[in-house]
Amino acid sequence: MQNPIPNGKKSDEFNLHAFLLIVKENNEQALALAQTIKIWLEEKNYTASIINAFTEEEKLLEYTKQHDIAVVLGGDGTILGISRRMYENPIPLIGINFGKVGFLADIPPEKWEECFCRLLDGQYQIQNVTPIHFDHSRNNAVIHSGIAMNDVVIARGAVAKSIFIKLCIDDIFLSNLHCDGLICSAPLGATAYAASAHGPLAFPALDAHILTPISPFAGSFPPLVMPKESTIQITCLEDRETFITVDGQDTYEVLEGDTVFVKSADHKISMFVSDPRWFWKRLGERGFIMPGPGKYCSEHKN
Repeated sequence: MQNPIPNGKKSDEFNLHAFLLIVKENNEQALALAQTIKIWLEEKNYTASIINAFTEEEKLLEYTKQHDIAVVLGGDGTILGISRRMYENPIPLIGINFGKVGFLADIPPEKWEECFCRLLDGQYQIQNVTPIHFDHSRNNAVIHSGIAMNDVVIARGAVAKSIFIKLCIDDIFLSNLHCDGLICSAPLGATAYAASAHGPLAFPALDAHILTPISPFAGSFPPLVMPKESTIQITCLEDRETFITVDGQDTYEVLEGDTVFVKSADHKISMFVSDPRWFWKRLGERGFIMPGPGKYCSEHKN
């Protein structure tokens, strides 16, 4: 396991020689740009490899061992999936936005060359984010476990019924909850599903994780922000159609008596950012925080 990279470390302090270009599945524009970037890098005596974002985890980890940086040409979902699958052998990553939201992808496709020059010139820096880890236990045996960059959601299935769960934190009983579900999110995922459920916004580099109930009965439970050392324990109390969903991508069925444990992961994922204040800018750009009543003048953006 690699040692943590310090927050704020400049991109020119790395030996960025081997670039791993990871391309969104079935996106011809992303693939064409990756091929252009590969030629551009090789002309400057760097090396580059192009792989598909759906490359199986074992092979992806072999690639990360041979490269210094992962450049993900895709949307936020592609970045989350790659980050999760390379967790056991992470390298710093940066995203070129080929998605709809572009909250995490730092580089617009039309400005890739300008941004790469700035990256190589040391104008980018590291910002670390802490994922969350989950264990799904049945009959005292772990049957599923893994990493989430955004969130682990325990929620009802297709039938519009609430779920009934027991919630403990650090072995302390808090509540038996009737709700549509619970969102356990990393700070990076605070602006995802948790924001829709009125959870708190949190700076992505915080060492913490967040618990947000989805429509608790009679509003009986507020969102909680917990230190990284705390463990959330969720036990399914009734036989209702209930599922775990990881980053909106992987799903597992939860049965009565099953318990899900969620905590901060052991180590971080490092991302290159052009501005350490990117999160505050994105909140306004994506409408998470509105400027308030009155005219939104250009000077308010500075």
